[in-house]
Amino acid sequence: MPFIYLISRTELIVYISAFRKGEWMVRKKKISSGKFLEIHLGYLLFRFSTFWVKCLPVESLASYGEKLGLLAFHLLRGWRRVAFANLNLAFGKEKNKEEIHWICRELFKNIVRDMLEIYRCPDFKDSYFKTLVRFEGEEHLEHALNQGKGVIALSAHLGNFPLMGARLAAEGYPSSVVTRDPENPKIAKAITSLRDAVGIETISDEPRMACVSRCFKALKENRILLLHIDQNAPITEAWVDFFGYLVPTFKGPVLFSIRTGAPILPMFMKRNSDNLHKITIHPPFTLNITGNAEQDITSNTARLTKLIEAAIREYPEQWLWIYRRFKRARDIGTGERIFPKR
Repeated sequence: MPFIYLISRTELIVYISAFRKGEWMVRKKKISSGKFLEIHLGYLLFRFSTFWVKCLPVESLASYGEKLGLLAFHLLRGWRRVAFANLNLAFGKEKNKEEIHWICRELFKNIVRDMLEIYRCPDFKDSYFKTLVRFEGEEHLEHALNQGKGVIALSAHLGNFPLMGARLAAEGYPSSVVTRDPENPKIAKAITSLRDAVGIETISDEPRMACVSRCFKALKENRILLLHIDQNAPITEAWVDFFGYLVPTFKGPVLFSIRTGAPILPMFMKRNSDNLHKITIHPPFTLNITGNAEQDITSNTARLTKLIEAAIREYPEQWLWIYRRFKRARDIGTGERIFPKR
């Protein structure tokens, strides 16, 4: 199939019109020609990669992912450098260089495996999808939903986490996920379309007030609200211990639970050695409430973060170490920054 078929007729007209008029517009905002090309070339690369993946047999995705992931490990030096830095912060006193190297190499394999599966997810047959991703502890979810207050699914960037929402939706559970959009607006729109195709409602984390309002609405409608609190957060969030460092951490799950009474269910995704997946749904998390609002929010967020850390420690090669989670980290004893402010 010619490459031009990867873009629609409307998109082609936009590109030609922009070049003729010298106008560079994205979301009704004028941008530089360099930025315009970066956005659209990035999008075309994204479209080409998704097109290529759709040509692969479903059974071969894990095999291709392993090979391409190993190639990515050697070629993507920037990501590899960040991953090694994070791994040394977390495990430098516990694991030797060979163990950290193995975790990092396996991480890249898993990232590409995950991406290939995500691209093909809308094409999965129900029977195949239910074999690929199985539940453990589903009774906790059903009991929580029966309360009619919605469910706050506390999760992390562990395993093929985007498949969690898709698998919940495939099982008939109404699901919403709070996400941070990619910088490329066209890719962000395409990823949202992928979620729509598998029945997941996307809630962008910006603008903040609109995000909060939609989260409350999702819980009121008795939906599952998927929240990942293992990303780098603003300094106004709760500072808690994560792998021995103080890091700002989103306190949304605790705040939503206190305000609505919705139970918090920790849920984690794991890739097994046979490349099948398991979603482990834990019993409801019990909040410790003392009456001191600020202290309660911080202490419960700290406890949730320790649950995430425990899951990561169990499967360290499946967490997203290429993300700058320790960007604002502080020494837990002195409170001084680990990395100087740029």
